[in-house]
Amino acid sequence: MNANNNRINFSGKLVFNHPLWSMVAAFGCYFCVYGFRKPFTAGLYTDQFWIGIPWKSILISSQIAGYMLSKWCGIFIVSGISWEKRTRAILISILIAELALVGFGLVPRPYSILFLVINGLPLGMIFGYIQGFLEGKRNTELFIAALGSSFILADGVSKSVGTWLLNISVTEHWMPSLAGLIYTLPFIFFVWMLTKIPKPTEQDKQDRAERPAMTQQDRIALIKELWPGILCISLLYLFASLLRGVRSDFAPEIWKYLGFVGNASIYAQTEIWVTVGILIINGSLVLIKKNHIAFFISMSAIATGYLFLLIAGVWGVNHLDPFWLIVLTGFGIYLPYLTITTSVFERMIAITRHKANIGFLMYIVDSIGYLGYNLLLLFTGFILPNLNLPSLFFTWIVILGIVGLMISSLSSLYFYRRLK
Repeated sequence: MNANNNRINFSGKLVFNHPLWSMVAAFGCYFCVYGFRKPFTAGLYTDQFWIGIPWKSILISSQIAGYMLSKWCGIFIVSGISWEKRTRAILISILIAELALVGFGLVPRPYSILFLVINGLPLGMIFGYIQGFLEGKRNTELFIAALGSSFILADGVSKSVGTWLLNISVTEHWMPSLAGLIYTLPFIFFVWMLTKIPKPTEQDKQDRAERPAMTQQDRIALIKELWPGILCISLLYLFASLLRGVRSDFAPEIWKYLGFVGNASIYAQTEIWVTVGILIINGSLVLIKKNHIAFFISMSAIATGYLFLLIAGVWGVNHLDPFWLIVLTGFGIYLPYLTITTSVFERMIAITRHKANIGFLMYIVDSIGYLGYNLLLLFTGFILPNLNLPSLFFTWIVILGIVGLMISSLSSLYFYRRLK
């Protein structure tokens, strides 16, 4: 891409071709999606139980159940949707999600949990719809790094919005829908920006392989050829998903465990550092033109993330300020979590030249991740309801840090032999 094509020129279409346009559109759109998904987790729901299980665990598990079902459906729906239908799918999905939050406020317990299931169903596919506008281009890592880093910051900001609404006496049941309304107008603006993103050029297709809608035969062929590596990556993504879920959904409890209570801005403050760092690391991979080199650097980044978790659990718990401890765990979790969907799958398809798209592979690992996290919530809720998740979080990062390093090494060895 030459200098003239990169110049922002509001008098013509060049502005839509500039990488910054795609980055802002993707970041802003998915940032707003979190306003319809995460604010309810800002509530503590103190001393609220249903059938002996903490009410907050039930709420989180209910939404995750919808999200998990969405990911399994997305393996087929997202990978098979055409470019032209993505915008309408995004808008319909967010409308259903907001109406479900209104239902959550209207309907009494315990029936209100059904509306969080409904809320999770459409939201789980939006990431894949947005990603479809970005993949298969020379700047894809930069675009998807912006998309992926958005929900790191959005997670913290949405909790800050939820906490602010609670602090001005909005109830825990109506807070989620009001938070969604706050995000609605900016969301529509960023969706409009998405519609202006150009399709991959012929040069993009030559460098990164064409990304068509996949058929059932395409999916089977890809899995059949690379299943050992995809299995290893799925496990690495699962571990990161489990830790990310606990760190995100039980953030108020973790901060309370560390001695911080009632500071609405603390969630956003830590995630700003994580967001910027992850965006720089993953976005810089676009500078590496050779797909093989970029792929193995990405695998090294995954291993580095698990090393950070090990350091945080072994050394950071006793020596770091709580603020920087949470930042370090964020780096450790999001490096593998986002590098897999930002670069690993992108470069894998570019190397193998399979008739495939990132959406298919991403929804395989994402569905496994959400299934694992939901099982964790159900296990701790039904079998060990008094389990102290914030305390165990710092034990789990050590265990999964070690296992993650081992699997990272095995998967890198497999791909080194398979992709030569």
